Amino acid sequence: MAEVVPLVRDAVIVGAGLCGLALAHRLTERGQRVCLLEARERIGGRVLTQDCATTGQPLDLGPSWFWPETEPHMVALLDALGLESVAQHDPGDALWLVDPNRQPERRSEAAGVHAGARRIAGGSAALTEALFKALPEGSVITGSALIGLRDRGDSVELLRSGGPSLRARRVVLALPPRLVQERIAFDPPLHAALDQALKDTPTWMAAQAKAVASFAAPFWRGAGHSGNAFVRHPQAVLGEVFDQSSGTSGALGGFVALDAAQREHFRVGLPLLIESQLAQLYGIEAQSGQIALQDWAQERWTCSEADRAEPPAWPQADPLLRRGHWGGRLWFGGTETATHGAGHMEGALAAAERIARALLAPVSAVSQTGDPAAAVADFATAVQRLRALAGGRYRQQLVRLLSAQQHEQLTQRALLAAVDQTYSEALALLDAFAPWVGPEHAGQGRHALTPALLKAFDGWNKALLDEALAHNGSSCALSNFPQDHRPDAELLRAITRDLAAAWREFALELNARLVGAAAAQEAA
Repeated sequence: MAEVVPLVRDAVIVGAGLCGLALAHRLTERGQRVCLLEARERIGGRVLTQDCATTGQPLDLGPSWFWPETEPHMVALLDALGLESVAQHDPGDALWLVDPNRQPERRSEAAGVHAGARRIAGGSAALTEALFKALPEGSVITGSALIGLRDRGDSVELLRSGGPSLRARRVVLALPPRLVQERIAFDPPLHAALDQALKDTPTWMAAQAKAVASFAAPFWRGAGHSGNAFVRHPQAVLGEVFDQSSGTSGALGGFVALDAAQREHFRVGLPLLIESQLAQLYGIEAQSGQIALQDWAQERWTCSEADRAEPPAWPQADPLLRRGHWGGRLWFGGTETATHGAGHMEGALAAAERIARALLAPVSAVSQTGDPAAAVADFATAVQRLRALAGGRYRQQLVRLLSAQQHEQLTQRALLAAVDQTYSEALALLDAFAPWVGPEHAGQGRHALTPALLKAFDGWNKALLDEALAHNGSSCALSNFPQDHRPDAELLRAITRDLAAAWREFALELNARLVGAAAAQEAA
């Protein structure tokens, strides 16, 4: 990848993972001069696909799945790039192994374990490769790590390893927040609250490991197995197993149950331990596979020291990480900063879309004005449709969390995911109605139409929470989780606070977009 860059770019994006590549693609489409800076010698970040030397099938060692019903950015981008997807294989029984000295129990999963998940044909890296190939030649620099940023007032200087400094009008750090906090020096220093927000945001997958065993054929299907298995005893090597087959070849993927220190201790023998557990689940034939193993805790450009020292946690970034800093010259991206889909590929794309919208706003502002009253009425009608969908989305999110064996804070996480998706789509609707935003409506940092637009959400938080609680109380799936089946007063207060915080961030963002669009039109 040749290093051909102009003296001062419109934007330098640090991190050539899915967020960085998607953002670079969007900006270059709009004529921006963009440079992507990547510390690794490869693109993709946590998206990593390895072809099996024996079967030739693609093995995803990073993210594998997306859910079309709740992840619109993934659906839209795959369609735009002409990439196909395949359904995650779920038919058949799931195996549960709770005692290492007994045979696994076969359980029927009529609705499937993965709740309608799909995988990208050819592996997840097909997406990052397609984005990379669409970029101008020479716009990606690999093997060069950012070590410092200096705010020069009209631009930002990037200090990096393996080359001279770069200059850009805007810099986007499409990196895990904790890596930013640990590895990059800022001049002037970030204010304390922002520095703490970076430090407090866990990196998704950072201290985890994934293994995939490749076979000539998916032999387990002939015995009525789906390939899904859950191992719940203290000696478990793989905590969760799933079918990752492609074409006529077979593959069983799994998340390693051992923590980073245990994996290091058993490093040499870990493939044999994995084979042994697969054989206990699916018979001796499962010992004939070719094993690919990716330990993300050993990836210095993924796992921070803080992530290595703490148990895995769901990222819920501070809103500070979704705002511009240094006068709009510094932005934070990556899947951890997303409000919807955080930790997933969808979150990476949502973060890219958020930043692209902010960076392109002055260019894309519409100059004409229309009928504000009619636009407010249209917005309210569209919001009512979104409100009607939210209960179903909450239930879909619950199924996703349960299928992924993520049992902590079920109600809170599913509700936040549902409202974040609703707010994201409402903001997209707002952008579509931009022609009627005029400079005469803005003043003193608050747009005059903000209250009228927000009125469409009156009473929604309570109505959605009531609907969620009614579902929880009648759900057999939640009967094993008393805190979520019948939440107590303390949990209800915590959920109410979370929903209120999400609402405040949405209201501020809606107003900021109106004010920004009005200011851009006035300047035009």
